[in-house]
Amino acid sequence: MAITIDKATIKELMNDPENKETVKAFFKEILLEDPIPLINIIKEIIMDADLLREVLEEKRRKTIEAMIEEDFDKYDEVFKALA
Repeated sequence: MAITIDKATIKELMNDPENKETVKAFFKEILLEDPIPLINIIKEIIMDADLLREVLEEKRRKTIEAMIEEDFDKYDEVFKALA
């Protein structure tokens, strides 16, 4: 049995609070019954889409940007004096 859901339907489901609760209840029921298949599917999706790498790279980029910003704030007077 194959089920297909287009992107518009997913957006509609997730934007409507009542539908969102239904979706949450559905996944919760699956997780309570046997979480391993759903966890494996989610892992496959993440690996296929390379989402984990992208998330980690974005987090790392933000950390580096914050560190640079902190250094510029810390040494602002020095930079101004050198200019």
